[in-house]
Amino acid sequence: MNRKPLVTVIIPCYNVSNYVLKAINSMLHQTYQNLEVLVINDGSTDDTLTQIKTLVDKRIRVIDFEKNTKKIGAVNIVLGQVKGDLITFQDADDWSESDRIEEQVNEFLKSSKIGICFTNYRFVGKTTSTPKRIALTSSELKDEFLKFGRKENKDFDATNCPSMMITAEVLRKTRGYHPYFAGRVAEDIHWIYRILKEFEGVTINKVLYNYSIREGSFTQNQLGGKNAKYAYSWQLLSKIIYKDVYENIDVLAEKKEDLISLELEACEEALVEQIRLKNEIEKVYRDSTSYRIGKRVVGALTVLKGIKRSLIR
Repeated sequence: MNRKPLVTVIIPCYNVSNYVLKAINSMLHQTYQNLEVLVINDGSTDDTLTQIKTLVDKRIRVIDFEKNTKKIGAVNIVLGQVKGDLITFQDADDWSESDRIEEQVNEFLKSSKIGICFTNYRFVGKTTSTPKRIALTSSELKDEFLKFGRKENKDFDATNCPSMMITAEVLRKTRGYHPYFAGRVAEDIHWIYRILKEFEGVTINKVLYNYSIREGSFTQNQLGGKNAKYAYSWQLLSKIIYKDVYENIDVLAEKKEDLISLELEACEEALVEQIRLKNEIEKVYRDSTSYRIGKRVVGALTVLKGIKRSLIR
């Protein structure tokens, strides 16, 4: 790799008109300037595209999709057009610190064995926080992703998937997102685990990425219970990875019936877990002082109502 590699930055956008300029500008104002910035408008129905077009910079290329592809379709098409020696991503409602790209490029220049690099991050919303412990070494990253969802997986906070930077060789071998995950969650994790099966990875332990938590964001939608597929995605992904790593079975390439069977198992496990959590919450509430006092008050009011009815009669 040359000492000044071209970095391709891919920014997928869908209905993010209030945030997209900050995201793109955080890339344009990097200390590392040898960039091509590919901004994808994935069928937005607001004025996201209008906002994007207000930016004038020779490094920007806008790719407009008339219909929404749920991110994966558009990104995979654009991945076939990249020119960079290194490829990275930026979510359109997040932003990066000005030295993020430079720091990541330096990691690749240190070792030709590195295929993927992440950074530390902060959550930004009503409050701001950073993870307590993240996977930093290649061994720790492989433990996190190749044992995803397993009990023997070490107790790390989640790696910051949107900050990943990969080499052109990694892209050639793994070819991007698996189309199965369009409209689902966990597409990043699935791709990263495939990368870490073959390549070394590293995380820069410096907060270089700002992860926005807001109403209507993809992350909030994942946690909001509005999509049934989201509810069991993590259990399903764990099963897919386990089959591949430990049984050498690529479920996504095998019979459709096998995948449906795994989906059903994951759905059942997620349902059992949700019922367990619901029962635990109810027990905590029923054991609380406020519940006992409330129950006594309601009981007393019921007695008084009965007395009132008797007097009226």
